[in-house]
Amino acid sequence: MQKKLIALAIAAAFSAPAFADNANVNLYGKAILTLDSYTSNQAASVSNMRVASNASRFGVNGSEDVGDGLKAIYQYEVQVDANGAAGNGFGNGTRNSHVGLAGSFGEIALGVWDTPYKVTHNKIELFDNTTAYSATNIIGHATATGGVNYVTRKAANIQYISPSLGGVKVAVMYAPDSAKTATVNKTLLSLSATYDADGIYGSFGYESRPDQTTTGQTDNAMRLVGRYDFGGAWIGATVERIKVNATAAVNYTQSNAEVVGGVKFDASTLALSYAKAGKTNVANTGANQVSLRYGYNFSKRTEVFAAYTSLKNDAAASYGAAIYTGAAAGSTVSAFGVGIAHSF
Repeated sequence: MQKKLIALAIAAAFSAPAFADNANVNLYGKAILTLDSYTSNQAASVSNMRVASNASRFGVNGSEDVGDGLKAIYQYEVQVDANGAAGNGFGNGTRNSHVGLAGSFGEIALGVWDTPYKVTHNKIELFDNTTAYSATNIIGHATATGGVNYVTRKAANIQYISPSLGGVKVAVMYAPDSAKTATVNKTLLSLSATYDADGIYGSFGYESRPDQTTTGQTDNAMRLVGRYDFGGAWIGATVERIKVNATAAVNYTQSNAEVVGGVKFDASTLALSYAKAGKTNVANTGANQVSLRYGYNFSKRTEVFAAYTSLKNDAAASYGAAIYTGAAAGSTVSAFGVGIAHSF
């Protein structure tokens, strides 16, 4: 009886006048959990096992026709604690969320969103960007620790995305520095130009960050990403250069690259990625990572998969420290896991 009363109360709430005009509201989400076993070969060897929530999420979005060919658009998305580790239902808080207007001119919105630079790589990423197996453990990072990070979601930004013109879209994001001082102004400008049609994907990304590492100096990143689909297979690649101003007098440009590809047969997919981080202005600061993925799709929304990765650091590098507990300079860290991903 109690369960029936609760169900009736919920139904009544959502049929109330306050919700009468919200027929265009979409609820969506993704649960992507893995059972991972990971190890490091450093002197104090680390081996561990975990159930990881990765980037499980829940969101609501929709639009409203406001006349004259315009629509109001909105989205609010949060990362959820799907394995209970955070203990409060949420992971790292707000994900892509904004409100804006859309029309024949494209769309413009205010909020928090993945930078255009980051998004250029999504088309060839085999995993979500935050798993132990992601190529973004290396791609989009610089310095011997990977501490300069361009795989980011920028808060308090304004973004414009153009309509598709012959398969080409342009995105421009600007984020002002609300804590600007007389000497420091950490704004962000990120942009991309992308072609995506007929099985061919190509994208250029650029991002500029003044005063980011060193006051008075501007860090920046530039990349090209491509993918070609043929039959039941595809290949892709990324090349990027990230300029870091270590001091006012010392800067360096780090080059990273990835080659990746996959094949689909019936309900199964098999894919392989190789990513390489170039060295900084210091010797032995590079790294490379190999990741292998097998997936089986029960439906368009549900997949089980197995994954393996090995990330090898040069003697003075420690990439992967944010993903693998105890990843020290010069270590080789590896992981094997199985997981399930369900989208709704």
